[in-house]
Amino acid sequence: MTLEQLKQSWVSNSKPEVQARLWGRASADYKNKPLPDPEKDPFLKRLREEVPLHEGIRTLDIGCGAGGYSLALAPFVTEAVGVDISGGMIEIARARGKELGIANAAFSVLNWSEADIDALGFRNRFQVVFAHMTPAVCDYATLEKMDACAARLCMLQKPTRRRDSVLDRALELVGILPEAADQAMVSTYNYLWGKGYEPHFVYDRETWHTERATEDMVGWCTDRAKLRRELTPAEEAEIACFVRSLSENGIVSECTTTTRVTTIWKKEI
Repeated sequence: MTLEQLKQSWVSNSKPEVQARLWGRASADYKNKPLPDPEKDPFLKRLREEVPLHEGIRTLDIGCGAGGYSLALAPFVTEAVGVDISGGMIEIARARGKELGIANAAFSVLNWSEADIDALGFRNRFQVVFAHMTPAVCDYATLEKMDACAARLCMLQKPTRRRDSVLDRALELVGILPEAADQAMVSTYNYLWGKGYEPHFVYDRETWHTERATEDMVGWCTDRAKLRRELTPAEEAEIACFVRSLSENGIVSECTTTTRVTTIWKKEI
């Protein structure tokens, strides 16, 4: 497949209004989450192994969420920039940066799928660009913009073979099959190989458990379904009824298993 063919076929409808609502609702869960330790966090350890961080390095975190990774990197670099579609997440990132006295981390609300990287002054500006477990980089156009912003290194981590014990069952109730990320990984490789890169991949299997207030879980499952297609009122009610049936003392617990795939590529400008 040529790059032009890939560009025509690898297109995503990211539904920014649903994404903003989805992650805005989830932002409260990140408010008190500890920052990742650059010495222990596997993603940050790999990043630092690929490019030694020092004064003069600028980083861009696409889909930064509550800014944890940018805030953790800020002490080692000149500038750490984070962008996210959720205003709630960005508010938390800014507040945490201020609380920690970190002056060289900057956060802004940005829909990456619509971002004009030239107007923003992002093209080739950052030595390191990364996107960690975010839907922001989801197709040819968003990956191409990510690549264009980097002068030395890109790292993209995505969940594959993911299974969510509550969400998957809620989606299946209304006829939506769990989404497979395998094809996106193939498309990512095809793009990078077609551009002349030699990417390498790291795989990490992981299991985690989450707890959400019942109505938060109802909203989470409903919005995740709406990312795939429109729901009828009856389907929304069916999802809500199912999720509420799992509630114990106002809480719904979920187990998630996934293989995190980190795609790493270096470039020379």
